[in-house]
Amino acid sequence: MSILKLLNNCLLMENNMNFFRNILVLSLLALSAMVLNSRAYAYGDYGLSCTNDVYGVHLGYVGAAGTTTANYGVYAGLDCAYSGGGRTNSSAIVGGDITRMAANAVIGAVTGRLSAAMNNNSDTAAHMSYSNNGSGIGMAANHLVGGLSIWSNFSNSSFENDQTFTSVQLDSNNYDGDASAVTVGLDKRLGNMLIGLAYTTFDLDIDTAVNKGNIDAEGETVGLYFGMNTGALNISAGAGQGEYEFNTERMDLGSDLTITANDITADVTYFHVGLSGEISRGKLSFSPRVNYRSFDIDMPAFTDIVPNDGNSITGTGGSGQAAVFTTADEAIAAKTFSSNMTEAGLSVALSATSKLVPFVDVAYVKEDTTSAAYNNEALSDGTAADLGASAPDGYVAYGGGIMLNLQSRLNGYISVQEVTNRDDYNETTVSGSLKLRF
Repeated sequence: MSILKLLNNCLLMENNMNFFRNILVLSLLALSAMVLNSRAYAYGDYGLSCTNDVYGVHLGYVGAAGTTTANYGVYAGLDCAYSGGGRTNSSAIVGGDITRMAANAVIGAVTGRLSAAMNNNSDTAAHMSYSNNGSGIGMAANHLVGGLSIWSNFSNSSFENDQTFTSVQLDSNNYDGDASAVTVGLDKRLGNMLIGLAYTTFDLDIDTAVNKGNIDAEGETVGLYFGMNTGALNISAGAGQGEYEFNTERMDLGSDLTITANDITADVTYFHVGLSGEISRGKLSFSPRVNYRSFDIDMPAFTDIVPNDGNSITGTGGSGQAAVFTTADEAIAAKTFSSNMTEAGLSVALSATSKLVPFVDVAYVKEDTTSAAYNNEALSDGTAADLGASAPDGYVAYGGGIMLNLQSRLNGYISVQEVTNRDDYNETTVSGSLKLRF
């Protein structure tokens, strides 16, 4: 019996040891997962800013005496030396896409109005012009005092770049944001020609992953436009200018503090030309279009303000000189962000009733837009895994909605559009309006 007891006790001890061994293994796995997860933003152990005078590019090593040749020292982290995108101002990562968004919002509203006005006739939706402009539709109250017309367009877009982001050392132009625009225009028809003036307010906010940053913009543009109905085709053109004000921020990879640049005023210029037409077959109306859009944002040179890292490293400099442990602001060079797009599209509307007009729209857009750019790494990390910026070479847009003529003087619409086939990019635009007809 004693031998059986002894064997039983041994088995119990072995089971307990296995249990504790499993617990230890699971704990180590959990700790490893936490460490790997936090590696995306691994700040320097000593809170040294990437621009601190004592931060060396030699594997993040900082000599205790403030020099790179000290016999001993500390390791302050590798992200400052190995990161390109993480040390880049947000404007360089998303400036091109901001330009494309603004072009579609500002020019899209005007080209939609031109198409609607030139195709409009006295029997269309109770004297209400309508069209799809690739970012929703525009509604207008036509023939006011002196033959003038006033119109409006509103759009709101949610968009993202879903390129993989794993670590600041591997680069990525992953981001997500939203933008909105409101356009109000006034125009007059002279025979088969139309001339007008459009005013647009634009707001945008984007969060960038690789530098844990943000950029927001708001501003206004004013433009002139012209349209002519030749019978078979409608010809349109326009140009405008304005100003956008930007604010940017990003994380200092060494100190985990926020680097900022505010009140950056950029000049905006744009122009566009287009052809459109309309073919009616019973209750169906087909509206093909070809448009060219060019939009530029001239970002001036500005300064990223780097906060003091408040580090506590002490020592003396070389040759008996006092050590200097301060951070330095970073100069950002001026740059022009451009987006040039050629669009071929077709919208189809069904006049189901005088109060209900559903429509669908599809378009292909070939674009030449400024791509994301990253700062050069201070020291090569020897890896080929760095992600290149997404290639903005074109996309397909499709959507639809319903136009409503609720009462004799109250009209409105709702429209949804999706952007697809653009590299690492998704976008949804929702447009809606209620309009009183005078």
